[in-house]
Amino acid sequence: MQTYSPFNKPIRDLESSDLLNLKHTSEGWYIEYKREAPTSTTIAKSLSALANTYGGWFFVGIDEDSKENPVAGAFPGVERNEVDAVLQRMRKSAADHINPTPYFETKVLWGPVEQIGLEKDRCVICTWVPQSVTAPHVHKSGVIYRRVSDASEPKPENDRFVLDQLWRRADDIKQQHKKWYDRDPEFSDYEKLKPYVRVMLVADRWAEQGIWIDANEDEIRSVLATLDGASTIPFDTVHTSAEGFIGRQLNGNDPNNLSLTWRLGLDLVSDIIIPLPLYEVDTIQSLKIELDGYAYTDRFIGILNKYAAKKYRIVDLNYLFNVLRGVAEIQERLCKIAKWADAYYVKVKILNAWRTVPFLDILPVVERFEKNGPPMCLDSVISLPQGSHPESYTEVSRFPEIDVEMDIDESEGAKARVLLQAIAMFSNLALSFGIPRWIPCENDANLSPFHKELEMAGLRAIEVQRRRNERGSSAVGPISAA
Repeated sequence: MQTYSPFNKPIRDLESSDLLNLKHTSEGWYIEYKREAPTSTTIAKSLSALANTYGGWFFVGIDEDSKENPVAGAFPGVERNEVDAVLQRMRKSAADHINPTPYFETKVLWGPVEQIGLEKDRCVICTWVPQSVTAPHVHKSGVIYRRVSDASEPKPENDRFVLDQLWRRADDIKQQHKKWYDRDPEFSDYEKLKPYVRVMLVADRWAEQGIWIDANEDEIRSVLATLDGASTIPFDTVHTSAEGFIGRQLNGNDPNNLSLTWRLGLDLVSDIIIPLPLYEVDTIQSLKIELDGYAYTDRFIGILNKYAAKKYRIVDLNYLFNVLRGVAEIQERLCKIAKWADAYYVKVKILNAWRTVPFLDILPVVERFEKNGPPMCLDSVISLPQGSHPESYTEVSRFPEIDVEMDIDESEGAKARVLLQAIAMFSNLALSFGIPRWIPCENDANLSPFHKELEMAGLRAIEVQRRRNERGSSAVGPISAA
C-alpha cells in the first residue's frame, strides 16, 4: 500500500542530501517534525496516529520553521552518542505502548550537510509508517489517535463512523487472500486425476510495505533458470503475464500439460505448481517396474503386499525436497531484487491426492511404514496451515540459526540458509502426507542427516525418471531427466 512521501525513493535508499526536500515540506497529515527525541508515550501517539490515518513520516532532529510556515526550518540533529538510545526507545515504545504494534522502518541520515546546517556527528532519524490495514492501533492509554489536517499533534478519535472504517480497513486484504487461496489451477480432465503441490509464497501479507520487483524479463529469466546442484529445477521458459511473470519447465514435457510452473507477481507474491508422479497399477510387479532404481523398493512393496489391494495409487515424493530447495534458492534471489530483508511466508496445498499412498525412498521412513502401516491421503485437497487469513501462513526465516547437529558447514552460510528454508517448506508437506518432518540420526552411524537423505533420494528420483522415459512411461515428474 503506497503512502505519501516527500522523496522519490523508498526509505532504504535515502541519502543525507535528500533531507533538502523537507525545506519545502510542511508538517501536517503526513509529516511530523521533532527537534529532540520525545518521550515513549509521545512517540507511541505519533506512530499510532500515522498508521491509523494515511501513513507518513516522523522525523527526529528537525525543527519546523514556524507555526505560520511549518516546513523544516532547522536541522539541529541528534548527537551520535544518543542515536542508539533513541532508536531503542522508538522500538520499545511501539511494542509496549501500541496494540497491535504497527509496522515502521527507520533510517539514520548523518551530517555534514552544509545546505541545511546538519553538522558532522549529528543525524536526523527518519521513520516511515505506512497506512496500516491492521488498524486501529490503540495507545496504551486506551485512546485511538489519528493525524488531523495540519495539526502538529495527533488527536483522539471518537467518531463512531471513522472508527468503524478503521476496523474494516483490513477487509479488502483478507478478501484478496481468500480469492488467492481459492484460485487453484484450472486442470484438464487428465490433470484432475494427477496430484500436485501448490506452494504459495508472500512477503508482505498485509500489503503495507510497497514491495516491488524492479526487473525486466531477461533478469527474471536469469533468476528462474539458473540453479545449483541437487536443487536444479530450471524454468526454461519465462514470459510476462498480466500480474508479472510466468516460468515453466517445458524441456521434455508436453507444453499443453501443467508442468512445473512459477507464477510471480511484481509484489513478490508467488504461486508454484509442482506435479507429483503418480503410479496407478493393478499389480505389485507393475509397481516394481515403475520404482526401478530406488534403494528401498522391495521393502516398500513388501509393506503393500500385506494388504489385499486391487489397485495401487502411489505418489512419489522423492523429488519434492530438492524441488523445494530450488524454490527457496529462487525466492532468496527474488527477495534481493525486491530489496526485501525480512522473513517471507508460505502455505502449501496438496491437490488431487485423494486415496494415494506416499513413497519416500529413505530407510527410516520405510521402517516406520513397516511398523505402523503406510499412510494414505483421505482428502482431495489438503492445506497447511489451514485457512485463508493473512496471518495463516508459516513464517520462513531468511536468516535462520544453524543447528550444528544438522552437519551444515557454517562457512557456506547462504547455502545453509536456503537449505533451512527448504526444510521449513517441506515440514508442512511431510505432515500432510503422513511422513516424518524430521528424523534424528545420532543413534545410527549408517544414516546421514535427514536433509541429506532427502537430497540423495531426490537424485535417485532423477535416475528413476530417466529409466521411465526410456520405457515410455506416462508418470512424468516435476524435473525432466536429461
